[in-house]
Amino acid sequence: MNRWVRLGLQTAFGLALLWLWLRTVSLPEIAAHARVQSWWAVALMIALSLLTSVIRARRWLLLLRPLAPVGMVRAFAMNAAGSLLNYVLPIRSGDAARTWWLWRRHRIPAGSALATIVIDKACDLAAVAVVLAALEIVALSGAVRAPRGLAGAAALAVVLLAGVLGTALLGPRVARSGPARRLLPARFASGLAGQAFAFRAGARGLWTPQLAVRLAALTALALAIDAFNFTLLFAAVGIQVPQLQAMAAYPALLLSFAVPAGPGYVGNLEVAGSLVLGGGLSLASAVAAGAIVLYHAITAATALALGLLSFFLVGGRRRARASGPRRIAIFHCGFTYSGGGERIVIEEVLGLRRRGYEVECFAPTVDESRCYPDLLDDLRVKTFLPQLPGWFPYREAMQMAATSLLMPLYAWRFRGFDAIVGCNQPSAWIAWWAARLMDVPYVVYLNQPNRLVYPRNIDRQTGWVSNADYRLLAAIVLRATRFVAWADRRSVQEADQLLVNGNYIGDIIRKTYRRDAIDCPAGCHVAASGFPLPIASRFSGGLTVNGYPVRRPYVLLTNRHYPQKRFDLAIRAMEEVRKRHPRTQLVIPGPATSHTAALRSLVTGLGLEDAVLFLGPVSEEELQSLYEGAAVYVYPAPEEDFGMGVIESMAKGVPVVAWNQAGPTVTVAADTGHLAEALDVGDFAAGIIRLLDEREQNQRTGERAFEWARRFDWERHIDILERAVLEVARAHEQLAAEAASA
Repeated sequence: MNRWVRLGLQTAFGLALLWLWLRTVSLPEIAAHARVQSWWAVALMIALSLLTSVIRARRWLLLLRPLAPVGMVRAFAMNAAGSLLNYVLPIRSGDAARTWWLWRRHRIPAGSALATIVIDKACDLAAVAVVLAALEIVALSGAVRAPRGLAGAAALAVVLLAGVLGTALLGPRVARSGPARRLLPARFASGLAGQAFAFRAGARGLWTPQLAVRLAALTALALAIDAFNFTLLFAAVGIQVPQLQAMAAYPALLLSFAVPAGPGYVGNLEVAGSLVLGGGLSLASAVAAGAIVLYHAITAATALALGLLSFFLVGGRRRARASGPRRIAIFHCGFTYSGGGERIVIEEVLGLRRRGYEVECFAPTVDESRCYPDLLDDLRVKTFLPQLPGWFPYREAMQMAATSLLMPLYAWRFRGFDAIVGCNQPSAWIAWWAARLMDVPYVVYLNQPNRLVYPRNIDRQTGWVSNADYRLLAAIVLRATRFVAWADRRSVQEADQLLVNGNYIGDIIRKTYRRDAIDCPAGCHVAASGFPLPIASRFSGGLTVNGYPVRRPYVLLTNRHYPQKRFDLAIRAMEEVRKRHPRTQLVIPGPATSHTAALRSLVTGLGLEDAVLFLGPVSEEELQSLYEGAAVYVYPAPEEDFGMGVIESMAKGVPVVAWNQAGPTVTVAADTGHLAEALDVGDFAAGIIRLLDEREQNQRTGERAFEWARRFDWERHIDILERAVLEVARAHEQLAAEAASA
């Protein structure tokens, strides 16, 4: 009841001030001088107000982070919604709401929440006091001409700051003193002691030199932007005011917000603005009145818009699901070709869904016609942003760049998820933003370090010649290497869990990013039995794929037609194989790329037109048939991180020939194929020839490969991923539980 009485008195006081102010200037004069002359200045004022709101939310977030994992979006929303409540009901209703929201959502005790709010507000008051005092000292030296009334404003700011600090340091002692007990109402003395206790407890628990520096830097930046923003007011109304004088006057205007006021600061702001603009900047009374009315309208509209929007973003109580975390978002860099990374994400989404999780998949760009068209329909992939038309130049690169840069604008989409899995970059970076803004835990899955930042030797040798979009991205990265490297490293290092595609690449990733990682190798579907097929089914007869007659026995190579895959080494090995087995063919399925023409030229130059078949795109069913019927599978990529084709062929009981380096050292055992000396084409060809010569040995090797492939079954991969997701989601929930019990 006392609060509402106080609000009524403040409202009456504000209306009285407004009445007195209107006696000094007429409404027609105010309307004439409040007319906008430059709308670009108004638009820039609104944009800068939004920017300083973000900066102040970030400052408050620094105080909240030791208490609970509050996201930036919710910190901004609570700040903006609380500011609106303080604006409309200036009886500390916004501060009470912020305290309640922190308890309801994050179980932060009221005393700790109040401490962060008091310290946060003290930062702005301290900045105003310091700036005004410094300006007065400079003015006294005669170096600059100060606005009139600066000394009084500086003195008032210092007195207010001293009151806050004095309450914090001496509040309990003053409240318990004899004079205070006799003169102060018991309720006031109790509130004084409580405010002091909250401030001191929060300061002791949160304050560090590093934090103080960051708070000071953010406060100074916000005040400087606000002061510049204030100068735009005069551009908006079309009057000339020296910019430095206008910026110097702004901190004095802020003192009006420290005075008890009515709803919307009506009356207070008009009187204070007229005094500052008229007395301090020597503007005519009508001009000052018109300018301050326009300023009041702009700030009120901005506060109203941001505050109302923020009420929808604050979020309700975090509820722990009885059955545990169930809603998961999986991010991938894009579905534009049928590669191993895409297959991993497809299997992860489908595998987790089979286990009862609600999984949604997101990517910057999707092309269902080029990326596993038989499987992608089931995924129902959503894009982060609306897609550019297919004819747009560098469409994939532009969508990936826009998705990475604009993530803060659509992070709210992920506020309802229990966990996020970011597969490779820029998915890890996007997941990092979602985690920072929406306090959602995230797991990163890496097939390899970011190759645009940490290119392999083979990448340096061959370049990105087969993909124009990658060339554009590489060019962008070269011009922003430090930022991209920082973003890549930070988004990986700060992940709640890091999973890697097997031990070989895992060791490289651990060394690159200097953090622990869990091996979670890619998988394959291994049947209970039935493989390898009988010798006759793999060494005699034939089949037709895409109109091409394929003779058995054939050697299979499945990979993207990229220079880094070094198909040329397998083709040259076939030159030796054909001398011993003149009917054997090297079968290469997959869509053509800009590199395919060079491979065809090599085939023609070696006279192997009948020995090497480029089948073009094949369906998933046709691909599995090719795996089943192959006599030998070859993998000539020299620096591949894993090589899913290797385990997919072994899952069909087909022996493998690969190099004795990189990923195949993990996926190929000594008795499941042949690991040739690195880049020794002769040894590579000898492995193929031996497996073609000795059919019984080929069959036994295939049987061992089939059993070996079981350790890479997709269910094992999903087991590891599921454990990681549950662990980070439950740990996140536990933080809220610990805060509740504190």
